[in-house]
Amino acid sequence: MKKLYKKILLSIALLCGLASCDFETENYQQIPIEDAYKTVQDVQNGMNGAYYALASYRFLGNYAVAYGDFCAGISNGNRSSGHFYYQSAWIISDTDAELEDIWNYGYKVIDRCTRTIKGGKEVIKNAESLFLSDSEIADVESYIAQCYAMKALAYHYLVNLFALPYQGNENSLGLPLVKDEPIAEFTDIERATVENTYAQIKDDLQKAEDTMNEALAKNPKLTLSEFYMGQAAVKALKARVYMSLGDYNTAKQAALDAISLKGKGDGRGDDSTPANEIYLSMWTSLAITDEDLFTLAKTEADNLSANALNTLYGSYGCTLTSETLALYGENDIRLELINRPSIGKYQGLPTSAATSNIPVFRKSEMSLILAEIYARANDITNAQDYLYYTAKRNKDLTKSELPDDKDGLLKFISEERIREFAGEGHRFYDARRMGDKISNIGSTPFDIQKFVFPIPAAEINAGFCDQQNEGWENQLPQ
Repeated sequence: MKKLYKKILLSIALLCGLASCDFETENYQQIPIEDAYKTVQDVQNGMNGAYYALASYRFLGNYAVAYGDFCAGISNGNRSSGHFYYQSAWIISDTDAELEDIWNYGYKVIDRCTRTIKGGKEVIKNAESLFLSDSEIADVESYIAQCYAMKALAYHYLVNLFALPYQGNENSLGLPLVKDEPIAEFTDIERATVENTYAQIKDDLQKAEDTMNEALAKNPKLTLSEFYMGQAAVKALKARVYMSLGDYNTAKQAALDAISLKGKGDGRGDDSTPANEIYLSMWTSLAITDEDLFTLAKTEADNLSANALNTLYGSYGCTLTSETLALYGENDIRLELINRPSIGKYQGLPTSAATSNIPVFRKSEMSLILAEIYARANDITNAQDYLYYTAKRNKDLTKSELPDDKDGLLKFISEERIREFAGEGHRFYDARRMGDKISNIGSTPFDIQKFVFPIPAAEINAGFCDQQNEGWENQLPQ
């Protein structure tokens, strides 16, 4: 994977220089040079380097989110500006720059996490000679836990884009796996199966949980803001991953745990947190709210400009589709967001239109996961209760008006996920999991579960990962 790793061994100065046109958040800024994991600060720097790549516009800061909507009938690209028009029209190529960036930056996250985990373990091994206190060891364990979680998160996005869905495709090609050691430059690698890729994700998730528990045992006062992959965020990721696997019991417990760890209401129908006013205002603020489980932090100093999701839906002229807009009731408070400039969710700050946080996991997602799980189990009462947590944002809807059968609930939940997460990039991944058919500009509905994006040609042509998704273009919509 020559293209993934040929630039890993960069100095701090060079990386900070590159950041001026990419991502400069003060939260995730420092990146250590190779073999620099000798202190607690070095490990923290390595972790922040992974967050830096994760939050880049080339990955979860824009492109991986945008693909989730523009390739799933939620958003229309703009023909005049050219931005994401080809994605929304399903004119896909293995030379698409955005796909290459998603692949490269996903693996940057994985590589940096792997190096930091290894370095952090070495620091803990030398704790006595470094005179580290239990609190300092707990900090290192926390950094390692977050890296395991980020690694699992990056793999989950990549496997959903570049491999077929898990159920029914376990033995098909998944992803190249990076386990305990970084992959050396110029190494010939092979793609693992989808099943083995998910086994890696599950293993990293378990290690994230176990290592964080070890840290908390040493320092019970250790806390993380929702700008980092803390306990609630790991549980939220676990819920999302196990939904993909069809393991609904594990997903249910993880979603319940995520809501409980957040500690801001139970995510059921009568829960009023966040209040409607907070829900509407959270998108134009950089403050953490009762809704956030894990959010990518952006600041006005980031200088995202043309690379911001805000700009995509603002001056670049991209919009939600008419089919998406038709799903909202006229008194749904979310329409106020939709009708704002830049579809509201990415309107930005009053002083910086290109600056807004990007939510990765929200409490509302956990409620809708629980609603779906209960619906699949024919537990209609609980399904309606968790569904109403978000559905009541339509002020004209009462709980008694929700569907009262399994099939009706699952259809409503699928549409509710569109209403709730429009612009947040969930739909491509949801439709693949739920088996929904997708329609985009000028295309007939097609089965997105059979489609997989190509491995970028630049990666294949480098000769170190030469297993393409053969025949991928045959599943493009007509």
